Amino acid sequence: MASNNPITATLGNIDYTTRVDVDEFDFTVDEPESIGGTGKSPGPFGYLLGSLTACTAITLKMYAQRKGWDLGVIKVSADFAFINTEDGQKRVIKKSYSFEKAPTEEQRKRLMIIAEKCPVSKMLKSGVEMEATSF
Repeated sequence: MASNNPITATLGNIDYTTRVDVDEFDFTVDEPESIGGTGKSPGPFGYLLGSLTACTAITLKMYAQRKGWDLGVIKVSADFAFINTEDGQKRVIKKSYSFEKAPTEEQRKRLMIIAEKCPVSKMLKSGVEMEATSF
């Protein structure tokens, strides 16, 4: 999964409107107008949940194809929730799934396990160490 080309974010003169370059692609990240952005692109958490839901859907599709299961359109949704714990509030990502063609109960149980095996899910669950290499 290591990339030869790092992903780069460039923030210019328009408050919070940031261009992100990934290989030969680019996209814009922004913040809502209510906190000073232009509100013309998703914010960082939108892209994070988008990466998670896309990776999960792709993982489910790949598995279903290998098994010969026709699930039709696969939809994965995710949102943040807050749960009160003894240590205070904890942020949790809640995911839900829907399929155009309903899986059997046995397939559904297996798909729930497979969904958690997507690389983005695994990375978020295990945590990631980060280090600054320059400033």
